[in-house]
Amino acid sequence: MALIKRRKVSQPGKAPKRRRPEPDQEADLDTDIWGASEEEASDEQDEGAVETAEEKRLRIAKAYLQQLRAEGAEDSDGGDQLPGGIGAALRDQALEALGQQSRKLADRIDSTATASTSGRVSRCHWQPATAVTLTADDSKAYSVCKHGQIAAVDIETGKWTSFRASSVSKKQAAVTQARDGPEWVKHAARAAGKAALLAAAVSDDGQLLAVGGGDRFVHVFDARSHELVKSFPGHRDAVTGLAFRQGTHELYSCALDRTVKTWNIDDRTYIDTLFGHQAEVLALDVLRAERALSTGHDHTCRVWKIADESQLICRAAGMALDCCRYVTGTEWLTGSSDGSLALWTQFKKKPVAIIPHAHALPSADPSTVAADTDGAAGVDARSWIQSVAAAHNSDLAASGAGNGCIKLWALRSGKGGRPEKLDDITSIPAPGFVNGLQLAHSGRFVVAAVGQEPRLGRWGRIAGVRNGVLIHQLSLQD
Repeated sequence: MALIKRRKVSQPGKAPKRRRPEPDQEADLDTDIWGASEEEASDEQDEGAVETAEEKRLRIAKAYLQQLRAEGAEDSDGGDQLPGGIGAALRDQALEALGQQSRKLADRIDSTATASTSGRVSRCHWQPATAVTLTADDSKAYSVCKHGQIAAVDIETGKWTSFRASSVSKKQAAVTQARDGPEWVKHAARAAGKAALLAAAVSDDGQLLAVGGGDRFVHVFDARSHELVKSFPGHRDAVTGLAFRQGTHELYSCALDRTVKTWNIDDRTYIDTLFGHQAEVLALDVLRAERALSTGHDHTCRVWKIADESQLICRAAGMALDCCRYVTGTEWLTGSSDGSLALWTQFKKKPVAIIPHAHALPSADPSTVAADTDGAAGVDARSWIQSVAAAHNSDLAASGAGNGCIKLWALRSGKGGRPEKLDDITSIPAPGFVNGLQLAHSGRFVVAAVGQEPRLGRWGRIAGVRNGVLIHQLSLQD
C-alpha cells in the first residue's frame, strides 16, 4: 500500500514560515537593512551616552571651526590652512575668553570733564530702584524697584515705559501667601516684601528679560512686547541675583535660600541646583563660559565650574560680600558691607588688591538720615558698597554706595600682564544709594539704579533723593 504524503495546510491568521538564512547571510541581511548590526548600534549608543565634558568641548569646538571655514570659504583659496581673517578672529576670541585680550579704556577718560558734568535721572520709579541691566548693544536699560515695577529706559532719549510683575498671577500670590502666612507677619532680617523686585537680567540678543524678588519666583518676559513668558518656582526665599550666560538663553539665579539655580529658558525647564553657600547668596554674575560667580553673607565668593561639577571658594577677611562682577574670565570685583572694594583672580585664594573704605564719608551728617532709623547705623550704611560694574575685558570698572558718588577705577596690570592694582580715576555725582550699576561695553556711559534706601533693607534713608535710573556720559579721549 502506497503511503500518501500529506501537504501541510497553513492555519488562517498565521504567516507561512520562511527558510532561515545562513549565519553569514543573516549578518549581511541585518547590516543591509538597518545599516549596522545590533552590537555595533549598542556600542555607538554607549559611546554617545558617556560623553565627558572634555569630549563635549572638543565636539563643540570642531563644529564651530567647521562653521567658520564654511563662512570664509569664498574668501580663501582652498587648502588646509585657515583664512587669515578667521585665524585672527579665533585668536581674538580665545584671548578674550581667557581674559588676556584687554581693551584700554581707563586712560582715555577725561576725569575733569566727566566729574564736572551731571547725569540725567529718569524718574521711572516712585520707590527705590534696586537693580538695572543693560542690553548688549547699549541701547536700552531695564530697571526694577521695591514696588514691583519694571521700567524700560531708552539710553539715547531717556524715555521710559513701565509694567509690573507683582500682578502677573493671582495664583502665585495665593501660593506665596499660604506658604509665608499673612502680610502683617514681621519679616526676618534681610527679607524683602513680596512685591519687591531685587534682580534683573537681559539676554544678549535682547529678546528675554528676567526679574526676581520677594515672591520667590523667577519671572521671564518678552523684552519687546513685555508679555510674560513663564514664571519659574523653586527658590524658597527672595531671589537676589540673575544673569544670562552670554550668547545663550541659559539663566542663573541666586536667592536668600543659600542656593544657585540654573534654567533653560528655550525649553522652559529647570536644570540644576548648586549647593555650597552657608548663608544668604546676595549677588551673581556669569560670562560666556559655564562658570558662575556668586557672593554671599557667608563672607565667600564662589566660582561654580558647571561642566566639572566643582567650585572654587575664596574667603574674604571682612564682612558680607554684597555685590560682584566679572572683569575678565579669570578676574572679578567684589564690594563689601564694610566699605572695601576687592579685586580677585582664580589663581589665588586671597584678593590681589583691596581698597578699604572705598566710599568713606567725609563727615557724619545725621540730617540725611530719617528719624525712623538709628542715626549711626544709617550713616554707616551709606558707606557700604552696594554695587560694582566693569566693562568686560577692559581696564575700566566702577563702584557705587550711598555717599553721593560713583567711583571709576583703573585696573593696572602687573608683571604677568594680569590686573593687580586698582587706581582711583574720578568720582561721578550720584545722590542716593547706588543699588545697581552697569558700564557700557564701549565705556561711553554708566547707568545706575538709585534710590533713597539700600537694596535689601532700610538700614539707612536719604530723604529728598529721586528714585529712578541715572545715566551719566563719560568723556573719552580718542
